[in-house]
Amino acid sequence: MRAQLIGNGLLTARVSDNVAAVFEALQLQGACLDRLRSLDDGRWQEVLRYCDGMRLTLPLAFRSSGRFPSWVSERLMQNLADTEQRFALVQATYREAAAALAGAGVPYVVLKGFAQSPDFVKAPQFRMQGDIDFYSPRENMPSALKALESVGYETIGPAEDYRNTDHHPALIRFGGWKLGENRYDPEMPLAIEVHYCLWNAAVSLIPLPEMDEFWNRRIERKLGELSFPALSTVDYFGYFALHVLRDLFLGERVVHHVLELATFVHERADDAAFWTEWQALHSPRLRQIQIVSLALAAAAFSSRLPDALREQFARLPAEQRLWIESCGGNQLAATSARTRDGRLLQFLLSESPETRRKILWRALSPGTIATPQKCARLSKHRVAARSWLQRSPWRYPAYLATRGFLHGAAVLRFVANGLGLWLSSLSLRRAVRP
Repeated sequence: MRAQLIGNGLLTARVSDNVAAVFEALQLQGACLDRLRSLDDGRWQEVLRYCDGMRLTLPLAFRSSGRFPSWVSERLMQNLADTEQRFALVQATYREAAAALAGAGVPYVVLKGFAQSPDFVKAPQFRMQGDIDFYSPRENMPSALKALESVGYETIGPAEDYRNTDHHPALIRFGGWKLGENRYDPEMPLAIEVHYCLWNAAVSLIPLPEMDEFWNRRIERKLGELSFPALSTVDYFGYFALHVLRDLFLGERVVHHVLELATFVHERADDAAFWTEWQALHSPRLRQIQIVSLALAAAAFSSRLPDALREQFARLPAEQRLWIESCGGNQLAATSARTRDGRLLQFLLSESPETRRKILWRALSPGTIATPQKCARLSKHRVAARSWLQRSPWRYPAYLATRGFLHGAAVLRFVANGLGLWLSSLSLRRAVRP
């Protein structure tokens, strides 16, 4: 891998030529498929594996138009067909869960999934959806869980796996379906996640209390024959921009969400009424926090920009602008969550010494170390921990050594990037000083 410009030329990322070609093909303005079309079959296999893992396969399928090798186009069209067929299951699952919640008197709004259409993605049939996300205020959580359990849903996973989320552990209804090779399987059951907050200040360490007002402005939306309660368009846009930001902090794979955010901005660039309402309803502080993910999305995928965003981008502090240019591309393209670049952004956005100390600790600490028992549960063979260690006693020491090496590398990169940003911003301040 080597450092390359991606997006509209503002972002630099250490990526392979294959990954750079994918970004080039997905631009909202000036997209070019030439580099992808020149790939041989072996490199195409690598591209498809990358896109599957980063959830970029379906957006890429829209760009294909038969201009890729026949076997690639056939594979992409099959993925689209499976996802379109799967939407019937998505609708049926939602209607059943919604009826259970309504029967228990639980108010809610739908987040993500089919609620992304048509502003963030062209049609819900062509967006892979693995779960359905509901949000209801925290006091409704017991009733919501009881209602879903009454129709056969069960909580999966231990609670410690969900400490960085905004929702209760996922619920799923176990049946006879078995995981196969097709990650777009139309019959794959959907999980349900019940969110109890729209923004978790305990995780982000950035308080945004006005987001509680979003609930009071909720609306009823209609998508074809599907009706559902949702946040207002302006509030949902703000929520999703902040959802992307939260995932950046945590080092999650977020590039597919960034593309959807860029798509919204691109399609709404000429909607002056929307941007006027956004400025009226969201305070300067709330817009300031949203702007980082919006600027990253625009730079990564070359979206058109309304004047309201151009003005906000121009007021970005130098350190945040430098983070987008030097770290943003790597954060988007990375397939591993070991990067700490998002913690550096979180540090830049925080406002108090106390929260900055907490962020530094989270960036420098190794986090939770899995026990031998948990490693055994995660093993593809799913054997008991004792047997797992007896049969291969080197496995757990190897895990610890690998974890230590990756953590050390991530910390060194965090320190180097932080020092680089500080020196660059210092140079900029000296350059503009009269």
